[in-house]
Amino acid sequence: MRALITWPLLLVLAACAPATSPTRTLPDTVAALPGLPTDHLRVVVMGDQGTGTDTQWRVAAAMREVCAREGCDLGVALGDNFYPAGPKSLNTTLFRDRFEVPYGPLKIPFLVVPGNHDESWLAGGDGADSRGADVQVAYSRINPQWVMPARSYRAPVGQLVEFFAVDTTPMAAYLPPRRADERVGGAWEVAQRAWLSGALSRSTAHWQLVLGHHPLFSNSTHGDAGQYDGLGLAFQRGDGVRTLYTVACGRADLLLAGHDHALEVFGPQPECPGTWSLVSGAAGNPASPGGGKRAAAFEVYRQAGFMVLDIAASALRVEVYVLDAAGTPQRVHIQELVRP
Repeated sequence: MRALITWPLLLVLAACAPATSPTRTLPDTVAALPGLPTDHLRVVVMGDQGTGTDTQWRVAAAMREVCAREGCDLGVALGDNFYPAGPKSLNTTLFRDRFEVPYGPLKIPFLVVPGNHDESWLAGGDGADSRGADVQVAYSRINPQWVMPARSYRAPVGQLVEFFAVDTTPMAAYLPPRRADERVGGAWEVAQRAWLSGALSRSTAHWQLVLGHHPLFSNSTHGDAGQYDGLGLAFQRGDGVRTLYTVACGRADLLLAGHDHALEVFGPQPECPGTWSLVSGAAGNPASPGGGKRAAAFEVYRQAGFMVLDIAASALRVEVYVLDAAGTPQRVHIQELVRP
């Protein structure tokens, strides 16, 4: 009984403890994407897909249909690749069942980031154990279709576009992260922010796109970074996520996220001028309702779906697809990104 009483207090004390870990630097990891076209690229974007339910299979089939008809060169998986929790080792059938079987037939590489369910510790989705992300990095070494060479990495495609993948989960975990240097304000958070800022500054690509699980803006259940779920502690409400994305505002053209199980398109906002934001988290369980008041260019809730980016030097077009009652993909919105 004593342990049951003191455990929550210990978690709170750990979360509030000052960061004492030494300064660290993240390596500049580059994902190689050989053979992709560098003048015109089509990218299919899914998030929160790894439910293992009929919805995941139906959305995967719809993606295959669209890609077969209109072409896809690359995929993006925006985290929560597995529910309720990510694999703890490579000795599992989850990678086969929830990635290889549904998406292998697309025959394209997927840029992958981890989500809070992938980094579960004591409960599914608590986001407190980044060893789950390490397992997914290890999987990328044995399956070239799963591109995740590190938790933070960049992926240039010629001079057309460069993707910057980040791990937002330790900065929005529901429990204090298991690794002390990944807690709020710690060396890992500072290092990832410095890496992203430097990588964006050095990029010479025509378009810059940042990939992370947690959104900067959302009108759905979790809400905006820094206000997630109305929670009171900085590590839960995503203060670090907001700070991380701030270094990309006005420098990246587009922020892509999931976490909320909805489809949302936001133009540049006063808090992030010059940068568009997408939420594509409806590929496995589109249960998130709307309700937020932030102005959106497009939003749809409680409908399964995904997005496609059509990228050329002259324009970047966002296509939003939802599934009808028969599972057929319907394109319901097209958004041309406009630079201010």
